[in-house]
Amino acid sequence: MLEQIITYPSRHYYDRDTEQHVLEIDRLVHELRIPAEEVNRAYREILEEMKRDKSAKAFLPSLVSIGVKIRLRDLC
Repeated sequence: MLEQIITYPSRHYYDRDTEQHVLEIDRLVHELRIPAEEVNRAYREILEEMKRDKSAKAFLPSLVSIGVKIRLRDLC
């Protein structure tokens, strides 16, 4: 089981919701048991796609998390 997740490089990428994003990435790494680098990459890609939809902004961490699960489910 993963005890410590290193998401430090990702902290510089995210916006004012950084802490929410980092917590969501940590949760996904534990849940999916996929390396943080892969989850981080997928999370950033999906976040950028979703940022274009202004109506989704308030729910971005949760929506991105769902997208990451869908994208990475075959790696689990």
